Amino acid sequence: MIYNVQAIVIKKTDFREYDRVLTLYTKDFGKIKAQARSVKKPRAKLMSLTELFVVAEFRLFLREHAAFGKITGGVILDFNPLIRYNIQKYYEACYICEVLDALTPDRQPSAEKFFLLKEKLSLLNKNDLNQKIDFVEKLLHLTGFGVKTDMSLENALQEHLAYPLKTGNI
Repeated sequence: MIYNVQAIVIKKTDFREYDRVLTLYTKDFGKIKAQARSVKKPRAKLMSLTELFVVAEFRLFLREHAAFGKITGGVILDFNPLIRYNIQKYYEACYICEVLDALTPDRQPSAEKFFLLKEKLSLLNKNDLNQKIDFVEKLLHLTGFGVKTDMSLENALQEHLAYPLKTGNI
């Protein structure tokens, strides 16, 4: 079936010569992976849709039990351009998206998580730094993990992850 869904690009991976596999967080389907074909060609029309932190309405071809969807079109709603020009903002946005990717199972929709992510990216775009601690606290609460009072937030996050985050020094 073909769906028009509002989604945020939280991860992109180059695939073959011209394709990309995107991890999208949608309001209606949760976290899904979708393939965008021929987006790395010089005249590709969907190239700007496949950039990180883009909020867009994607047209997706999804089968019920398929591992990947297929992106057939879309319209950008918010590009979040200022995040790309400041290394601290970019780092925080990447951290936020990586935590969401690590703590969220595929195809479990949560409108609260979607709007939380959208809000934090918008605040980062408007020069309001230090959003990652607040995001992680709210995300842990939404996922049902919570944080013990005597434990630091970083330790609580690492306790619930199956693998350590790639948060080295920049």
